[in-house]
Amino acid sequence: MAGPEIEPVIAGRYLVRHVLGVGGMADVVAADDLETGQPVAVKVLHQPVADVALDRRLLQELLSTAQVAHPNLVAILDFGVAASSRRPFFVMELLSGADLATYLQQYGSCGADWFIPMFCEALDGLDAVHRRGIVHKDIKPANLFLDQQDPAPPRLRITDFGIAHHMQRSRVTQEGGMACTPRYTPPEYFASGEVSPSSDVYQMGLVLAECLLGWPMVEEGPFATVAFAHARGGLRLPPGLVMSPVGQVLGQALALRARDRFESAGAFAEALQGIDLQAAGASIELHAAMYQRHGLAG
Repeated sequence: MAGPEIEPVIAGRYLVRHVLGVGGMADVVAADDLETGQPVAVKVLHQPVADVALDRRLLQELLSTAQVAHPNLVAILDFGVAASSRRPFFVMELLSGADLATYLQQYGSCGADWFIPMFCEALDGLDAVHRRGIVHKDIKPANLFLDQQDPAPPRLRITDFGIAHHMQRSRVTQEGGMACTPRYTPPEYFASGEVSPSSDVYQMGLVLAECLLGWPMVEEGPFATVAFAHARGGLRLPPGLVMSPVGQVLGQALALRARDRFESAGAFAEALQGIDLQAAGASIELHAAMYQRHGLAG
């Protein structure tokens, strides 16, 4: 269900054309920038601002995050607060393609030799964000976009820094609860609310495993059940895959303790780049089939 009604011209500049997507915290619309003529995407948060000065500071921090120059990050072009509704908005590039959640619903999984090189490029973009002292904190298939701008090859781009964490702050929560997507949240955040670059590495590991195997690493369920699955390492990885080269890389990315994971997104990418992709694809296909045969991936 969409949030509050969006004004037809946002901030007197962005002429709304149609809705691109709706979510629990925001809606995204396609619009025309009346000043430049450029088509853009505008994300409008549902919750109006209460303290304009404070919220503008936070919006500025998010703007500086997204302006890290990297082809695998979605650029934020503008931001502000709508005059009539007092709802914050972000103006972004208008992409062509689908997010990974949509892609997986349609195709089931991604081939290793096709997907891993793109994934490594996205890790490089994430590494650039981390070097600016920022953790994304909500990486999941819906926030990774397969941008298909013909005739260029597809590019995996990281979107939605809506709950990004600046490392100079000790922890990030939302009023009345934790700011996270439980199915893609690292164990340390459930335990203490702490986040670090290794938290993003864990989330990227979950996404990579899901894309290669075709099912999420943690089953949907009540918050406590999902949190416990992460806390005990109860991920749905085929046991036979764990000892393969790709399984070993995933195992380190998905380590229970943050200090046992790759020290950076760049190190994660480097480990993946050392894998024989054809052999990895064959191993994934074999062990995924065995796992599914025993009804463990349903």
